[in-house]
Amino acid sequence: MKSLRNGVFASLLSLTATGAHAQADAQPVSIVVPQPVGNPTDGVARKLQPLLQAALGRTIIVENQPGAGGSIGTQRVLNAPADGRMILIASQTEPILTPATMQHVKYRPEHLRAVAVVARLPYILTGGNALAAKDLGELTRLARDQGDKGLNFGHIGPGSMIHLLGEQWARQSEFKLNHVVYRGVPPVTQDLMGGQIDLSFLPLGGSTLDLIESGRIRAYATTAAAPSAKLPQVPPLSAASEQLRDFVYGTWIAFFVPAKTPDATVANLNRAIVDAMKDASFREYVMETGMELATQNTVADMRDFYEAETSLYQGLAQKVAVEQ
Repeated sequence: MKSLRNGVFASLLSLTATGAHAQADAQPVSIVVPQPVGNPTDGVARKLQPLLQAALGRTIIVENQPGAGGSIGTQRVLNAPADGRMILIASQTEPILTPATMQHVKYRPEHLRAVAVVARLPYILTGGNALAAKDLGELTRLARDQGDKGLNFGHIGPGSMIHLLGEQWARQSEFKLNHVVYRGVPPVTQDLMGGQIDLSFLPLGGSTLDLIESGRIRAYATTAAAPSAKLPQVPPLSAASEQLRDFVYGTWIAFFVPAKTPDATVANLNRAIVDAMKDASFREYVMETGMELATQNTVADMRDFYEAETSLYQGLAQKVAVEQ
């Protein structure tokens, strides 16, 4: 009888454990976007949402949590259990640049782990139509003519990639910019169109290409080494002068989890994201918005990628010296 009771008890424990595991697997996965709706990372997250639901067999929720250079959304992911149920989609700004340039941010790049890179894209130096300058040469002369007054330059926070690009461009071209801070790319874009600010570096993703092609904003240069296939008339900024010859930068959109997330969970998420990226409609979206689909995406690739990018962009932050 005692043996029978022990057997029943063991079976109940097994069923309970199995049920708990199944319940955990059935819980939704939240993708945290540390930027507002309309940002390129937001667009990619929402395009991937149904594809990841199919790949993982779980409900996927996209949540926008902008603010403080993306640190609010990033910290939320780091505060969550490291079990793959809350993941971050970001550029280099949130995991690398924000902690390098904002003293109140307590997390560091090594507290996160890259899961997969989805897309790569350049920045486009853009201006409002109210500017008299029609090309990069005229823009440079106009900016220098402003003297201490300076042109108004919009970005998404001190230490963000857009801020660093603007500051380095101005220093190397010998003029002043007045920095105006916004809570994301969409409000920067709105004020460019409305004439409240003069310039910004916008990532070529989301609505940027459409706004340029429709003439609502003007494109002066790309931070890529060569013109984009979607904007062949827009020259590289690096070709503008000897001082700018090394001004070649881009951005990327990638998924991250807390560094202590188990390897098996990371591998499962990596497979699901890579599978979702094979979808024809998603690939078309990436190409039509001017982005480039990432190709090297193994777990080992991600380790090397994140280490290299962290070193590169921490160096850029130190070079521009924008410690806050």
